[in-house]
Amino acid sequence: MNLISISIRRPVLTLVIVILAVLLGFAGMKGMGVAMLPKIEVPFVSVRTSYTGAGPEDMETLVSKPLEDAISQIQGVRRLESTSLEGMSFVFIEFDPNVNLADAALDVANRVRTVNLPEDADDPVVRKFDINAWSFMHVVFTSTLPPQRARDILEDRVQRQLSQVVDVADVSLYGGLEREIHVELDPVALGSLGLSIRQVTNILKSGNYSSPSGRISLGDQESILRVVGESASVKELEEVQIPLRGGVSVRLADIAAISDTTAEVRRIARYGGRDSFIISITAVPDGNVVKASRAAREELDRIFPTLPPGFTMTIPFDDGNFIAESIGNVFRDMITGTALTALILFLFLQRLSVTLLVAIVMPTAIIATFMPMALANYTLNMMTTLGLAISTGILVNNSILVIENIIRYKEMGYHPIEAAERGTREITIAVLSTTSTNLGVFIPVALAGGRMGQMFNPFAMTVVFSTLFSLWVALTFTPMLAARIGSSATPSTLSKSLTGWWQWLYEGFDDIHHVLVKWVVAHPYLAILLFTGLTGGSFMLAGRIGFQFFPATDEGQITVSMETSASASLNMTDRLVRQIEGHVMDKPHVKGVDVVIGGSGSRAGLNRATMRIYMDDDPKRPSTFDFAAPLRPLLASLPDMKASVTASGGRGGVRGKPIQVVIRGDEVDELNSLAMKVMALLRGIRGVVDVDLDWRTGRPEIQMIPDRLRMGRLNFNTEALSDLLRGYVTGLKAGVFRERGKEYDIMVKLKAEEVSSPFQLPDLPFPTAAGFVSLRDLAELKDTMGPTQILRKDRQRSITVDANVSGITVGEVYREIDDLLKEVPLPAGYRFTYSGEIQSIQDNFGDLNFALGLAILLTFLMIAAILESFVFALVIMITVPLSVIGVVPALILTQTPLSIYGLMGVIMLVGLVVNNAIVIIDYAEIARKEGMDPSAAVIEDCKVRLRPIIMADATSVIAMIPLALGAGAGGALRSPMAIVSIGGLIAGGVLALFAIPPVYKLVWKVKARYGFAD
Repeated sequence: MNLISISIRRPVLTLVIVILAVLLGFAGMKGMGVAMLPKIEVPFVSVRTSYTGAGPEDMETLVSKPLEDAISQIQGVRRLESTSLEGMSFVFIEFDPNVNLADAALDVANRVRTVNLPEDADDPVVRKFDINAWSFMHVVFTSTLPPQRARDILEDRVQRQLSQVVDVADVSLYGGLEREIHVELDPVALGSLGLSIRQVTNILKSGNYSSPSGRISLGDQESILRVVGESASVKELEEVQIPLRGGVSVRLADIAAISDTTAEVRRIARYGGRDSFIISITAVPDGNVVKASRAAREELDRIFPTLPPGFTMTIPFDDGNFIAESIGNVFRDMITGTALTALILFLFLQRLSVTLLVAIVMPTAIIATFMPMALANYTLNMMTTLGLAISTGILVNNSILVIENIIRYKEMGYHPIEAAERGTREITIAVLSTTSTNLGVFIPVALAGGRMGQMFNPFAMTVVFSTLFSLWVALTFTPMLAARIGSSATPSTLSKSLTGWWQWLYEGFDDIHHVLVKWVVAHPYLAILLFTGLTGGSFMLAGRIGFQFFPATDEGQITVSMETSASASLNMTDRLVRQIEGHVMDKPHVKGVDVVIGGSGSRAGLNRATMRIYMDDDPKRPSTFDFAAPLRPLLASLPDMKASVTASGGRGGVRGKPIQVVIRGDEVDELNSLAMKVMALLRGIRGVVDVDLDWRTGRPEIQMIPDRLRMGRLNFNTEALSDLLRGYVTGLKAGVFRERGKEYDIMVKLKAEEVSSPFQLPDLPFPTAAGFVSLRDLAELKDTMGPTQILRKDRQRSITVDANVSGITVGEVYREIDDLLKEVPLPAGYRFTYSGEIQSIQDNFGDLNFALGLAILLTFLMIAAILESFVFALVIMITVPLSVIGVVPALILTQTPLSIYGLMGVIMLVGLVVNNAIVIIDYAEIARKEGMDPSAAVIEDCKVRLRPIIMADATSVIAMIPLALGAGAGGALRSPMAIVSIGGLIAGGVLALFAIPPVYKLVWKVKARYGFAD
């Protein structure tokens, strides 16, 4: 007794196995995390280094270049970029796709430790890049307390507690004032006592120090030795003794004014026009963002009542809600597709029992799929749930073939049990054949490496798991139920009355189909010419389809990045930003607006600001893209303001604007000249907006040109000059002051009034071997203009011209840009390269195209093995290009650009569209071998097999319609693959009924002519 017989004749055993699979599936689903995208390990590492007071050129020379030199020696480095800003250096390293990210980060950290950086530079921070590592929640607090007090409270009670929430990786706090202890030295006192600012800093650092000093035992008791030298209060710092020559000392208060104050304000945070504190929460890689979001909200609800009076709290952005809604919408579309599939089957088969049967077996296969998904450590994300939803209609095809054949045997008069056994056994080979072709196309995707392999591996494997479970259900559970549900051989009167109109339509279509099949078989050359023309025309129309790396999504948030003139102060930037802020806040459907002035990360700077506009949930509100469009001319009209507007969610791991043209070379002036030409070209292209470049000059700079001869005579060097000057103006860190478990920096500097003007700089005293000498005697002061940031790519200076797109796709713009850049003459040693989304398209579309080619080859080989014929395998494969007849018009009519999701749909089509052709060829060969003429055999076969073919295509298409509509959150990510699949199935599937028969006839005509007929 084989598996099919056992499953049919032992229903309890079959049902127990099904229940176990469903229970394990539920258990697996419950333990799965929830995220927007799969875990993608992009081999990308960043190194951030702070060096307070250093300018961009100093950061490049002293920090960025040494780090680059060390890191470039690591094996597997693919790209190396650095950004040098005032006081900050960022080095970005991209490794080859096959490099393990954890090992790469460890190698970078080890190399960085060997670099000799300036003494006062902070230790470099090495971080791995995670595509999901963006803020999933923004929490805004306001308070009537003093800003530094409010910030301390939020750091202790909110930031620290939120960082302990499960699946939370990082909690950042913006806004308020930070407490700082200032020691402001009197330059006259320093000069008279022969002290330098560096000496005072070192003495204060070593004098304000506590440390354990061992242990000592006396009898049965052991005591810990501890030197307590830290000042318990700011007042005590005044008593620190500064030793002088001759064995005497002075109090710190005698040469300095010590104040408990705040650090220099270089960043402002605001929400709704009020000074605020903004907390940004980031999830751990592969964490459950939805769960983390809910846990964070619960923690905030617990914490907020414990805060002092005067605090308010708002949560303007919670990505957990968007992710939960997006994933929920996929399940909603899946359930809708299942219901529509059951309806289609009822209309065709006229049996309510079949509808009930499908309503049982389809969820069984889907739920059981969660078991291997959980074992593979997948999360519930857009790719895995889309894999389930997109295969909903496909899953039922195996069961349709089995059910339809069982019903045929019931109508022939067989007992339901025997009909189930015979019908299932007869169709098993066909079911296995269609399943194998469906699975074959996903092998290249599942095994692909790189970023696209990581993104689509969960999708491909989910489809594989669900298809295997559908095969198991079709050969065991489905025949068992079919043998016991709806045993009647004919449809009921109710079913006939409900489906009569449909049967009338189908019979009419059947008659038309039969006439058309006869015609194409009678006129094979004309039919082939017609389909060839349609295919060629579709390929010609393909040029009208835009393409992009990642679909643009409306997530209800718009980001405006602003930059004022390089010399702008924080107040000037704030004043300009307030104009835009007020205008936006008055707009309808705006829920809130937050602003961070002063930038952050690699976009830090007093002249930079980021504004986030949060839209309400009103379904009638304009899209973020429509809302952003009128903002661009407003921003462009403001003087001394450069801005870019991002209306899309920006997922997909692409940093910066989508269009980035990189000019590389040695001379800054030549780079700048070429960049201006590129900017002019981009501004002339329709749909290209927010054109800008990342090179900024015009920042006032006072350069100190050392007098090396005099400095040599005085035994004074340039390093000491730079160090002391930075201490006078910016300050030197002299340890920390601890109070109530918190640490506050102690900064030693000159009195503010001594360095409040550039005209005071020449009189600053510097200790030399000959005593104190003023700055004017050591260096020449020169006013000039310097860069605000310096960028390097692959250890070479570069300038990037970047831009956004509006009303057009990146792919369409790329073609035009590439043609225009070829006309720009380049000096020797200079070149253009691409970054951003264009680079992602170049890097990843090639991988998917290779996967498509491999999928076509594997499908061809599988069909050849199934049919034992390379010739008929080649005939069947013509349905693949035929699918273009449906794919291209579908994308054009729905105005859907081709993205990685759409390209994945094309790959999936390879395994779907060939199934109908396999059925036609297989049954035609059976009829021919029984003595029929090839033409008559294929005509008869098309008539007999029309209903199951139309049923399979109709159920697959109808199940994808909810996905293609893209309703609700995440719709832009779901619809492209469904639209491609629907168009391809309609064309490649239905048209195969008319294209395969004439080709089949010609094949046997050629075989007969050359004596190959059997």
